[in-house]
Amino acid sequence: MTAPMPVLAVDGQVVGGLVGVALWVVILVWIYNIARRKGRHALGWLLLGVFFSLLTLLVVLLLPSKRTTDAA
Repeated sequence: MTAPMPVLAVDGQVVGGLVGVALWVVILVWIYNIARRKGRHALGWLLLGVFFSLLTLLVVLLLPSKRTTDAA
């Protein structure tokens, strides 16, 4: 017979999961805002960010703005 799981361990997992989801949402909002500000297709970058959050954030940060490249 297995021992019951302590309540604190379960609560810690729930809190950790909520913090992870909240951080993921913050990264997605950040990706959307950066893409929109740079004149990129914000919804497309947001959808890409759903699957590859940190990689998408890095790429969209490094891409040049379309607004400055179109004017040149």
